[in-house]
Amino acid sequence: MKKYFLLIAIAIATGFTSCDVYTDEEAGGTSVEKMAGTWTVTFEQSYAEYQYLIEGTGADPQLTSMTPEQLDQQEWVDAYGVGKVTVMTSNTAANVDTEMWFVDNSFWGTQVRCSVDYPNRTFECTDQTPLNYDGDCIVNIIGGKVLEGAATTPRGMAADSIVAYISYTDDQYGFTYMKMSGYRYTGFPEDR
Repeated sequence: MKKYFLLIAIAIATGFTSCDVYTDEEAGGTSVEKMAGTWTVTFEQSYAEYQYLIEGTGADPQLTSMTPEQLDQQEWVDAYGVGKVTVMTSNTAANVDTEMWFVDNSFWGTQVRCSVDYPNRTFECTDQTPLNYDGDCIVNIIGGKVLEGAATTPRGMAADSIVAYISYTDDQYGFTYMKMSGYRYTGFPEDR
C-alpha cells in the first residue's frame, strides 16, 4: 500500500512541477491577419446579365468592360438561390503581406492564391487554376476588399465587410462575374 501511495505522490508532484503556465513568448499574428478570417457571404449575379443569358431579354450589359466601381452600381440577385455560405481567407505558408488564400468550399469549391495590397486591404487574382478542384476552371477576382467595421451582423453588431467580383470559367450559364459580399463571422450562431 505504501508503494502505491508513494507512486501516486510522485506522479502528482511531477504533474504539478511539469506544468509551467508562464511564458514570455508573445502570441503573434499573421502578415494578413486583418484580412484573414471566416466570412458569411452571398454570391449574386448581375440582374441585367441574368435577363440576357437566362431569360433571353435585354442587351448584354458588357460587364467585362466595367471597373469594380461600375460593377457596384449594378443590380445583383441570387439567381442560383444559394443564400448565405461560408468562405475563408488566410495567410499562405510564406506568411507575407502580399498574398493570401481565398477558400470557397461552400459555393464553387475552389481555393486560389490572391495578390494582396495589405495597407489598402484589397485583393485580386488573375487566371488562377484552383487547387483540389474537379474540373477545368480558371478563377479571376477583381475589386476584392475588406472594410473594417463596415458591416452589420444579423445580431446588429458591427463587423468587418468583404466584397469581390469573381468569375468562374466553368459557370454553366456564362455569368461574367458573381458579386461576393458579406461580413466576418463573429462566432455567434445567430450571425451565420
